[in-house]
Amino acid sequence: MLEFRNISFSFTGRRDTIEVLRELSFGCRENEIVAVIGPSGCGKSTLLSLATGLRKPTAGQVLIDGRPVDGADPRLGMLFQQSTLLPWRSVVENVELGLEIRGERKGPRRQRAIALMRQYGLAGFERKYPHALSGGMQKRAALLQTLAIEPKVLLLDEPFAALDAQTRVVIQNDVVKICRAGKRSMVIVTHDISEALSMADRVVVLSRRPATVKEIYDVPFSREAESVADAPAMPGFADYYKRIWNALDISIGGMNAAA
Repeated sequence: MLEFRNISFSFTGRRDTIEVLRELSFGCRENEIVAVIGPSGCGKSTLLSLATGLRKPTAGQVLIDGRPVDGADPRLGMLFQQSTLLPWRSVVENVELGLEIRGERKGPRRQRAIALMRQYGLAGFERKYPHALSGGMQKRAALLQTLAIEPKVLLLDEPFAALDAQTRVVIQNDVVKICRAGKRSMVIVTHDISEALSMADRVVVLSRRPATVKEIYDVPFSREAESVADAPAMPGFADYYKRIWNALDISIGGMNAAA
């Protein structure tokens, strides 16, 4: 459904050119969750910006259903690490924002937003403003804002990093269930190996910049575990964790992490 085909990308400045991605290829199938993990600064977020059409690759193509991405695509929905909720709009007005931008009439879009809020635990907060919500509730409202436009593919850019540990697991579990129930595809960029293994069907490990695909692991935990919280206790989880950690080749205190 979503494919990165021989993607290269460079930033060109006044004095030099920084190569960020080099001939990078992988895909995300229908009803599949793919986690992308790599060293800090390797270009993970840049990869998602190419998928959304906000940037164009220097070489290669991003394809959706076999067709090149050309600007904003209604089949894609993005959830960022930073809050996208507008503080001057009520929660229900935030949830329906994408539909409003698309020109949906007020009545149908309001009904859609309220139905989503009732379905996913935000009933009663329709007329509240974002500042009145907890961090987890704000993240859930931002997710519903994305789901309201009914995207086929969700793109998540380290969306849970600012949440406390307990809230993070709850929201992670919600996102996985929502994707499975709606048969949506999802690409999540993360720096957290446990998060990648607990949520994804495949984990793509990127190298240092210029990033290439270093390893791809098919992992069973997301589909076999009762919940995201149960995945780390499953047989084989620790082994995959170690393999990915070693593949990342991160240094700690001047010593290679694989040592």
